[in-house]
Amino acid sequence: MRIASVRSCTAAAVLGLLAACSSSTSPGPKQHTVELTAAQAQAIAQRLEQIAASNPALGDLADSIAVGIQAGAVVNSIDLTGDLGDGPFYAFGLKRVFEGAPGFGPELNVLAFDNPSDPQNFILIDVMAASGTPDAAAGSFGTSAGGVVFQVSGDSLLTWDATGGLVSITGHGPNGGCGSYQPPPGITCALETMHISFSITSTVPDFDTSGTGPTASFAGADLAGVVLTFSANSPIQ
Repeated sequence: MRIASVRSCTAAAVLGLLAACSSSTSPGPKQHTVELTAAQAQAIAQRLEQIAASNPALGDLADSIAVGIQAGAVVNSIDLTGDLGDGPFYAFGLKRVFEGAPGFGPELNVLAFDNPSDPQNFILIDVMAASGTPDAAAGSFGTSAGGVVFQVSGDSLLTWDATGGLVSITGHGPNGGCGSYQPPPGITCALETMHISFSITSTVPDFDTSGTGPTASFAGADLAGVVLTFSANSPIQ
């Protein structure tokens, strides 16, 4: 799965970057914008830590997104259909560009989750952009894109790998910097509205999970996103 290829980021540095980015608002049509409270951000971060502990392949991606959430990242409400739960659901986009890694294109990710005060259902999506279209990526789950659905209840965790369906992510181009924050040398940060849609039509159980998995679809809308670019001499990769 593509998700297993996520590059590692240093949490402390990315925390500062995303905190500064989330303090601004980006123009353009989007779903309803939600500013998470500190308690909600902590609840989501703890769930992501639980997910990462059970699946090391997702550790870097879950950590990066958790940092963004803890930093007060803006999320958008989304109209999610399927049998994952009643919702409401929210989503956040993240793009990571590694200029110092030839052949490793931009990586576009999506986090979707339910009740931010006590999240039970999560979707993590990862898809690589081609060199000719660095601000857009699309793929099929199970082949060119990775998707994992998690259902959490207390210490219990069900994990489902997406095996059918499509994802599409298109950035509208950077629409602002990250405020007055000065990132470490070799790193730049920008806001970017991202048009995101996905349809997870089939899933298979992973780890200690069994039974029929959930499906979930989002017809698409412009969502808040953050772009982090790492140069070849960046101390963080």
